[in-house]
Amino acid sequence: MSNDMVEPEPSRSGRWYILFILTSIFSIHYLDRTVMSVIIEPIKHEFGLSDTAMGVLAGLAHSGALSIMILPMGILADRRNRVRLVAGCVIVWSTLTGLSALAGSYLALLLMRIGVGAAEAGGTPGSVSIISDVFSRRELPTAMGIYYTAAAIGTGLIFLIGGYVAEHYGWRIVFLIAGIPGIIFGLLLLLTVREPKRTGNPSGKPAKFGEAVRELGTNRTLLWITITGTAASISQAAVWTWMASFLIRQHDLSLAMAGLTVATAAGLGKGFGSLVSGPLARFLARDQSRALWRAPSLLLALSVPAAWAMVTVGDTRAAIALVMFLSILLGSWMGQAPGILMSGAPPRLRGTSMSLYHLSCNLIGVGGGPLLAGIISDATGELGPAIAWSMSFNLIAALGFYLAARSLADHDPVVIATSGADPSPIS
Repeated sequence: MSNDMVEPEPSRSGRWYILFILTSIFSIHYLDRTVMSVIIEPIKHEFGLSDTAMGVLAGLAHSGALSIMILPMGILADRRNRVRLVAGCVIVWSTLTGLSALAGSYLALLLMRIGVGAAEAGGTPGSVSIISDVFSRRELPTAMGIYYTAAAIGTGLIFLIGGYVAEHYGWRIVFLIAGIPGIIFGLLLLLTVREPKRTGNPSGKPAKFGEAVRELGTNRTLLWITITGTAASISQAAVWTWMASFLIRQHDLSLAMAGLTVATAAGLGKGFGSLVSGPLARFLARDQSRALWRAPSLLLALSVPAAWAMVTVGDTRAAIALVMFLSILLGSWMGQAPGILMSGAPPRLRGTSMSLYHLSCNLIGVGGGPLLAGIISDATGELGPAIAWSMSFNLIAALGFYLAARSLADHDPVVIATSGADPSPIS
């Protein structure tokens, strides 16, 4: 099936097939992005590295490169064939993930992670733009909610499989296994999906870069939701990067058991939190757009004391139970933030808007969270409190949701919470 052909109106089954492929690719994004968190301990010991060095490898190397490339990729997503862009990017980053198995030094592994991050920059802007065009506004909340469960799927899978494989076959085999799915799904996207017609832009012309910067620079909804996502990303990246190491060091879990615990938390707990957050947000909002912040803000604020309880409790079973509870809380915002962003962004600037959002979330959030926790851990000699202190940024995120919802209500009386329910006008 040629990608030069454009399908103006995909069938219902065609829309859900496209969503399946793109959600699978986004799951692979998280799988390849999180793989370092599973194998921190064996790599640290093999190369004799500090927690700060591992924080750079697991966070900043990947997210820094992604951040540099994500704005150009977003502009490309607004101007070029998005199917080819996403397919090419996933094939490249998956190939580099597999080649990381051959790294013989910290520098070689660092360069591979930089390459993976740069290629992953093109996945989300193009995918979200495609989803926004093939689904109606009535269907979009459900589609976005499903798409963002990919974070739980990818993170859960790599911890589930990677921990066992690393313990029994070594960390290099984990990289090889992680690199295979992206190549398969990239080719599947390229060969079976047509570039959809762009909607919401009557002129059919993309905005010029200067015009886009001016328009987005005055968008308060975009500003506040970007601050929100960035703060929450700092906390989330710190937790998921160091969680397995914390369980191994503090509670003497094996690498396989720690991986299984984090896989269950990320896959089931975080996934459950993501799926129920939309309906919960609408229920607590009581059909008032200014109140859409209540559910994610409440759950993010609750995550801070939950994190402190997790790292200070002495009983291993209680700690694991708190890991599960914390994972549900951490799944409460990831679909809500992009839902607000897509409702507040001009349709012709969806790719650029999503790129600016992910630029901040990845450069500051994903890049800074693991590094911050690593620095605190090296300075204090305690990994648990380092994770808990990093979670304090969720309080900033809770405030950001309130300000973003208030700003969106001032400009758009129809607001869609990311949920499976049909959207309705909110006064």
